[in-house]
Amino acid sequence: MKFILFRHGHSLANQESRIVSSLEHGTKTTGGPLGTGFGLSDKGKQEVRMSATSLAYHIKSYSTSTKKQTQIRILASPFKRTLETANLIHDTLQTSFNIGQIPLPEQALDLRERFFGQFELQTPSDDLYTTVWNQDAVNPFHEKFGVESVAMVTQRTTRVVRSEEQKDEEAKEDMEETFVILVSHGDALQILQTAMRGWSGDRHRQLEHLNTASWRELEWCPELAEAHRRK
Repeated sequence: MKFILFRHGHSLANQESRIVSSLEHGTKTTGGPLGTGFGLSDKGKQEVRMSATSLAYHIKSYSTSTKKQTQIRILASPFKRTLETANLIHDTLQTSFNIGQIPLPEQALDLRERFFGQFELQTPSDDLYTTVWNQDAVNPFHEKFGVESVAMVTQRTTRVVRSEEQKDEEAKEDMEETFVILVSHGDALQILQTAMRGWSGDRHRQLEHLNTASWRELEWCPELAEAHRRK
């Protein structure tokens, strides 16, 4: 099983430099600069299509070189910007590259955005994020400003990975490889990568940042992978 982390495309929240981190605001189809919620901007839609195209080539290249059939599952945070991203990924893979019949994206609540507490709907987002990240580097369990701790985000995002691995173990065929595309948010994916690398949560900003609409293949570090195999 191969996991692809895919950050949502540039959004209307990014465009306004506004933090939209709660389920209440992130899933709405009203409000925001266009009255349609905080989904993708036009720029975001274009960059998702381009990035999904490169992902399609990556998957096809793998299946060609290994002679394995590939199965694809797409899981997405329930926020509007991530669901729109997931649907664009699905359409690009399905219609443009004929990889095979791909199930529609599934919503996964545990892939939701990290909640930023009292900074919700505030601007400028970069300055406010940095305020939180400085505290993360001291204590990954902190909940200052009412934010969700790094530790809690780690727990729920790794739960998604383990759940998918369990499905794979129950239905594995030797001639198949499953790609699971996890469509989520900057902090959630940054923290998940840190956990799968085996690093402590206070180091999550030390990893290379995932830009909007960018994707990265990820696996457990060898020590954690071996621990999983022993279970």
